[in-house]
Amino acid sequence: MNRRAVAVGVAFAAIVLGSGAFAADLPLKAPPKAVDFNPFWAEADYLAWSVTGDKLPALVTTAPVGTPLGSAGVLGQPTTTVLFGNSSVNNDWRSGGRITAGYWFDPQRRSGIEASFFGLENASTGFAANSGATPILTQPFTNALTGLPDALIASFPGIFTGSVNASETSHLLGAGALYRQEFGAWNGQRISALIGYRYLRASDTLWITGTSASLVFGDFTSTDNFKATSNFHGLDLGLAGDWRNGPWSLEWRGKVALGANLNTADVSGSTISTIAAVTTTVPGGFLALASNSGHFSQTKFAAVPELSLKAGYEIAPAWRLTFGYDVLYWTGVQRAGGLIDTTINPNLIPPGPPAGPTRPLPVMNTTNLLAQGFSVGVRYNY
Repeated sequence: MNRRAVAVGVAFAAIVLGSGAFAADLPLKAPPKAVDFNPFWAEADYLAWSVTGDKLPALVTTAPVGTPLGSAGVLGQPTTTVLFGNSSVNNDWRSGGRITAGYWFDPQRRSGIEASFFGLENASTGFAANSGATPILTQPFTNALTGLPDALIASFPGIFTGSVNASETSHLLGAGALYRQEFGAWNGQRISALIGYRYLRASDTLWITGTSASLVFGDFTSTDNFKATSNFHGLDLGLAGDWRNGPWSLEWRGKVALGANLNTADVSGSTISTIAAVTTTVPGGFLALASNSGHFSQTKFAAVPELSLKAGYEIAPAWRLTFGYDVLYWTGVQRAGGLIDTTINPNLIPPGPPAGPTRPLPVMNTTNLLAQGFSVGVRYNY
C-alpha cells in the first residue's frame, strides 16, 4: 500500500514538473496593440454667406428735363428720382473660406483646443452717371441755413455739364480660439462646454466724386471719402453637441461673445476748381467738409451670438466631408453710411468763404450686422 502511494506520488510529481517545463518552453502571448491616437485635426470650408448691407442716405438724384432749377433733384419733390443711395449696398452673397485646426488632450476626445480663421471676399457696389445720359444730376442735402431740402447741381441743361461717380467696398473677417471640455451626454450626444477668445473685423470704404463744368462759373471736382472700421475683441462662451452613428455625424454649437467694439472713422474731402484758367485744390468736398473731417474713434460694448450646425460623412479613413449652416449677429458695428450727416451749410462748400452754422457734424451712428450662410468642407484627422 505504501509502495503504491509512493509510486503514484512520484508519477504525479513527474507529470507536474514535466508539464511546467513544457509550459515554460511556450512563447509568451504578445500584449494587445495600443490603439493609434492622432490628437491633431484640421478642417477647410468653402463659405457662401450673405451679410447685412450698409444703409446709405440718398446721395444722387435726378429729375426730368424741364424741371425748374430750384426744385431739380430736391428730395420730397414729385419729380425727383433717387439714382444712388436711400438703400442698402453690398448685401449680396459672397464667397469665402474658413480654416480650423485643433488638438485633443486625450484619446477619448473629451477635452481639447482649437483655433479658426474666416474671411469673405470683398463686396463692392459702384455707380456712375453723366450729363450725356442724364441731363439733370444732383446731390441732395438738407440746407442748414433754411432747414429745408436742397440739392447741389452737378449738371443741368444750358448751365452745367458734369458727372457723379461713387463706390463702396465692404470687408468682413474673423478669428478665434477655444478650449473644449466634455461634461456629459444627452440623447446619445456628447455635450461640451466652450470658452475662448473671439475677434471680428468689418470695414467699409465709400467715396463719391462729382464734377461740374460751366463756361460762366468754371470747373469743379469734389471728392468725399468715408472709411468706417469696427474691431471686436471678446470672451467667447458656449455649448457644443456631437452625435455619431456609423459614418454619419451631426455637430451643433451655440455661442455668445461679450466684449468691446473699437470703432474708428476717417472722413476727408477735397475740391479742385478751375476758374479763369487758375486751378486750385482745397480741403473739403461736399459731404466731407472741414466741420466733419478727421479721424474719430469710440469704444462700445458689443455682443456676438452665433449658431452653427454641421453634418458630416466619413468618406475614407480619417477623412470626413461636411455640410453646414452658420448665423452670426454682431451689435454696434460702424458702417460708412453711419458717418454721413446730410445737413449741410452751403457756405462751407468750397470755394465760398465759410460763414454760418457748423454743419455737417462728425457722426458715428452704429448698427447691427447679420452674417449667415452655408459651408462645404473636408476634415482630416492626422
